[in-house]
Amino acid sequence: MCNGLYIVPSVTQILEKIFPDKYKNVPRETLMRKASYGSQIHQYIEQYEKGIITIKLNYIQEASFGQYLRLKDKYNINVLEQEKIVNYKDIYAGRFDMICDINGEHCLCDIKTTASLDKEYLKYQLNLYRFASKDKNKIKKLYAIWLAKKDIGRLVEIEIMSDKEIKDLLKRCELL
Repeated sequence: MCNGLYIVPSVTQILEKIFPDKYKNVPRETLMRKASYGSQIHQYIEQYEKGIITIKLNYIQEASFGQYLRLKDKYNINVLEQEKIVNYKDIYAGRFDMICDINGEHCLCDIKTTASLDKEYLKYQLNLYRFASKDKNKIKKLYAIWLAKKDIGRLVEIEIMSDKEIKDLLKRCELL
């Protein structure tokens, strides 16, 4: 409560409770640089999908974007929605990267540019977005679109949690 207003926690804030030491040993400057890199890739992909590109990428970012295009072609990825805010009963809120049709299935996807992929973290992140989505029952799969700098991009399926597992998680985080 703040001045009589309830502040709804974000998915990121919930994840910070679950993974409190995730970035403990990473210098702040490194985190900021990596976050900036990833944000530019996200923004470029979002603009590309809208058909309006206003930013430039450096050659390393262009390679990551090339990986995205290769995955898009290989898996028939058709972006349906991007950067949409979801809210679960004013208990928590978040903004997912994209809903896609992938090989004919409705999927929730998150773009990652990290050197290593934390599938456990992603499991909670994507499932919290899915659970809060008004279209959660249409979402058949969860994916990370992994665009690591020095690697070939991958589409990595993430496990879907049951509604009970998500509610138990929210109870453990003292949100229910």
